[in-house]
Amino acid sequence: MKKTSQEKLYEAALELITAQGYENTTVLQIATKAGLTERTFFRKFKNKADIFFAGGEQYSQMLLTKMKESKANNPLATVLESYFYAADFFDEHRERTVKRQKIIASHPDLEERELLKQSKIEELLVEYLLTAYGERSARLAVRLARAVYSVAWEEWLENDADSLHHLLEKAIADFNELKNY
Repeated sequence: MKKTSQEKLYEAALELITAQGYENTTVLQIATKAGLTERTFFRKFKNKADIFFAGGEQYSQMLLTKMKESKANNPLATVLESYFYAADFFDEHRERTVKRQKIIASHPDLEERELLKQSKIEELLVEYLLTAYGERSARLAVRLARAVYSVAWEEWLENDADSLHHLLEKAIADFNELKNY
């Protein structure tokens, strides 16, 4: 399958920024590495940071789609099902996901933008749950699921011996144990 210019730019940015650092990599270098022009870069992205957040809409839609398909009988299970689907996706794209996260962690502005993106996604998930549950239940479900997923996510980024799916299962088991503490 032929890669889109957006995919080429993303891959070039990951490679260059991983090698040179975020501040030392220019848009021109990224475009050149991708075999494209700087003008093409700016048709796809406003700036260098946008490369790392272009998939946010697709990610939130993926989570919402899985929540809509869920047969779970409570809001927490509904959200967790969508995170299992996301875990499987990230397990398939581990190398590039880990590189992306390391780049984001190395730059405070990117970290802030990542937190804002996560906050917006959480609000979308709450909004969906409000169609079937009360506000308190919806907010608790999304925030608890996000906390459990975040624990698994952080372990996954540091430990390449285990899948995110499995680490999420372990985090849920630990959460259930804590509930009964």
